[in-house]
Amino acid sequence: MWNRDESSVGQVSDLQARVTGLEAQLSTALGILALLQPATAVLTVSGAAEEQQQEFFRLIDEFSKRADAGFSVSFAEFEDRVLDIVPARKGDRKFLEFLIEAVKLERPSAKPMLDYLTHAMALFRK
Repeated sequence: MWNRDESSVGQVSDLQARVTGLEAQLSTALGILALLQPATAVLTVSGAAEEQQQEFFRLIDEFSKRADAGFSVSFAEFEDRVLDIVPARKGDRKFLEFLIEAVKLERPSAKPMLDYLTHAMALFRK
């Protein structure tokens, strides 16, 4: 007679192995994407010169340090400062969304701070 419990245990084990394999593949793919420097590419396409790009990444470092130290970071301040660096994109919310997502790939250490800003950005939309 077929034992449903043994079959379920086997299926769960198979699924866990598949998830582990997929996580490894995803990690590799994200590593490759980071090497392509997507945030740098977004800034370049947006007309930011190298000096502006460096200033943007200093801003990311500053905000990450503030968030890691337990200080608040404000989406409004982030938006203002990014648009001071890349003034040609003022009023372009999609640019900010795309840039934040690109930075998450390029600088994984900044992801917690950027996730917070993404959540705050969503609240501003409503």
